[in-house]
Amino acid sequence: MQHHTRLRLRRNSFITVALIIVLMVIIWAGVTVVNRGDTPTRFATQFTGRDVYSPDVHPNPVGSGYIMWYAGWQSQQTLDSGQFDTIYRRTAPTSDGPWSPPTTVLVASQVAPQVTEINDPSVSIVAGSSLRYAMFFTTLVCHPGASGCATTQQQSANSQVWSATSDNGVSWGSFKRMAVPDPGQKGVSGPSAVLQPSGSQQWLVFFGTGCLIGMASVSAGRDVLGSSIAYRGTGSRCMSNPAVFKSGTTWHMLFNVLETTSADAVRFDVWKTSSASLTNWLLASASPIAIVNGGSECGVLTPDVVAHGSTHVDLYVGLVARGSSGACGDLTQSTSIARMELPASML
Repeated sequence: MQHHTRLRLRRNSFITVALIIVLMVIIWAGVTVVNRGDTPTRFATQFTGRDVYSPDVHPNPVGSGYIMWYAGWQSQQTLDSGQFDTIYRRTAPTSDGPWSPPTTVLVASQVAPQVTEINDPSVSIVAGSSLRYAMFFTTLVCHPGASGCATTQQQSANSQVWSATSDNGVSWGSFKRMAVPDPGQKGVSGPSAVLQPSGSQQWLVFFGTGCLIGMASVSAGRDVLGSSIAYRGTGSRCMSNPAVFKSGTTWHMLFNVLETTSADAVRFDVWKTSSASLTNWLLASASPIAIVNGGSECGVLTPDVVAHGSTHVDLYVGLVARGSSGACGDLTQSTSIARMELPASML
């Protein structure tokens, strides 16, 4: 995928983020974790690969352990074969691995003829007489470098959110585009689907559009019932890749912010905000939770959170390393998916 949210762009900096940090911090591997007093464990590499990120982790609904859906190339051989961003699945006995070898569960050609890459899986599991899996994900609908898709802005405008269903979380079908209005031709990407049945509504799906966070009400048939801008943030931060979840009685949202205080072209941090209402974020303030600090890491991409007991959460991210030139200029240097256990008080 090649759009402004995360997917291997050669991007130009276009915002300035001024951070006033009055919190305690710890530093590890080029990433600063903003800490409110309870020291989290370090990021632990879950597995490595070529251009891997977008983790979405769930407890296994039909047994013990965990399932992770994620995306990228996984190996250089995948790219060399002509297959671009792909969605994979792994399992593990614990939230900290060890993770099984990857299984390819979805490639672009399965979705629609015009789709060239897929990424950002957000899986929900609908319980009933039998389990049904639903996945919302990002597509790119033009070939990078082709006419009409040669620049970052053109690539962004050609990103869409689609969905699919599955009986087992491995084989996917019944593909449908999430047709939300896009009058500014910014594209939509990086979905986070929250199962929220209410009348004909089955999901609220949050997504990035431009530098804002959108929200769509989606029916059980995966049709859009309505959409709006859910969160504009404050100042000029460029936000993307929301991850929305509930802890206790509070809704939380993590998202990427493009950090441009560095001379490097690509640096992404993770910020957080919270709200008592899933549908009312507009006045919520935001603060950083994980920032790159000029060390070996260039970006902390595509956050995902899973409850770890009642007092802690697991934060999963894709970590972007420096390129061969030593600069942070290419998000295909996302070389691992990592996990950190955090106290829930940090959310």
